[in-house]
Amino acid sequence: MVPARTPPPAPARRPALPTAAGLLCALVLSGVAAGLIGIAMAHLLEGFEWLFYGVEEGSLPQRVAAAPAWRRIAAPALGGALAGALWWWERSTGGVVSVEEVVADSGAPGPGSPSRRMGVLRPFGDAVLQVLTVGAGNSVGREGAPRLAAGALALRLATILRVDRDWVPVLVASAAGAGLAAMYNAPLGGAAYAVEIVMLTGMRRRGVLLAVPLSALATAVSWWGSGGRASLAMPAAPLTAQALLACLLAVPVAALLGWLAARAWAWCKAHRLPDSWGLPLAIGGAGLATGATSLWLPELPGNGRDAFQGALDSSASAAALAALLGVVVLKPLLTGATLGAGATGGLLAPSFALGASGGAAVAVGLGLAGMSPSIPAAALMGAGVTLAVTQRAPVFGAVFVWEITRGPAWILPPLLVACWAACRITRPSPS
Repeated sequence: MVPARTPPPAPARRPALPTAAGLLCALVLSGVAAGLIGIAMAHLLEGFEWLFYGVEEGSLPQRVAAAPAWRRIAAPALGGALAGALWWWERSTGGVVSVEEVVADSGAPGPGSPSRRMGVLRPFGDAVLQVLTVGAGNSVGREGAPRLAAGALALRLATILRVDRDWVPVLVASAAGAGLAAMYNAPLGGAAYAVEIVMLTGMRRRGVLLAVPLSALATAVSWWGSGGRASLAMPAAPLTAQALLACLLAVPVAALLGWLAARAWAWCKAHRLPDSWGLPLAIGGAGLATGATSLWLPELPGNGRDAFQGALDSSASAAALAALLGVVVLKPLLTGATLGAGATGGLLAPSFALGASGGAAVAVGLGLAGMSPSIPAAALMGAGVTLAVTQRAPVFGAVFVWEITRGPAWILPPLLVACWAACRITRPSPS
């Protein structure tokens, strides 16, 4: 009788961390990484602004104003053409998987799933291109860069630490919000962005458990580079009857601007030029238009952060009113042209720049009529309402603009109510 053979021993498996321990490690490492990414993106933006405009210090409008006229026109065009050429190559060789695709994937491990295809190098490369585009002066948001890079790194960490599949999309969404929080020094806004915009409905309750600490950690890490300073300087805005009146009148104006901008930008994205050899020419052409308009308004180039600051600092004068109305008209047009040409970029900063300029214009008009409204308060109210409407996210819209300006406490409750009401009124009717 032949003795039974002993089966060979199974290959040794790498021991897995307990579910809670692996998730906690991934959360901490993702938060630290998101904070460092925020620092890196901020320095990269400064470097690109210096490279394209040749001015070492100052805000982007100050650099634009100090640069010679030919450089003000050429910088966005050259930056757009360069980014367009690189995007053409990137998209023709496979493109980039977005954070939203990974979150919608729900962690399914199929061989062709977004979670498997995302990688790290391509998201980081695309993030650099987005920052390059904004640093050159093109009119799109830069918030997509840190959220894409932070989300990709969080996905890689979740894979290495073997985080439970059900928690992977929640972690990726939370890391994306943390990247935004680190970039703008806005932990509550970053968490609200992750929960209200990036996450799917079924994951939002447990998502808060990751989004809040992750954004807080990323923001704390980013203070190493920012010193904890607010993203924008908010002038004094005491509570008065005329300040409330200006805020109240700014709400419908900002809601209408947000509704119109959202529809226009959605149309531009839907009719975007194809990814062909014409991509660098198209994005460069949109940049040329942005550069030409900067000869009149230095606040127009870039993502819109400086236009928001300009609205907060506006005086009650006819010249200030003309500048604000110029931003209201031209900023959404230039952003739509840049997106329609094929650029990748966010809409957060263009949205709050549009709303802030509209709200400030209302207050400046009241000031010219002999009243004493609070222009900064009206600008803040307009920024939050327009951002909430374009993103369909009332809590995020209110909290984010209040946090990046460190606005007065009295304005937050009416701002939340205004954002909620504006989103309810402007929401698409069911078909």
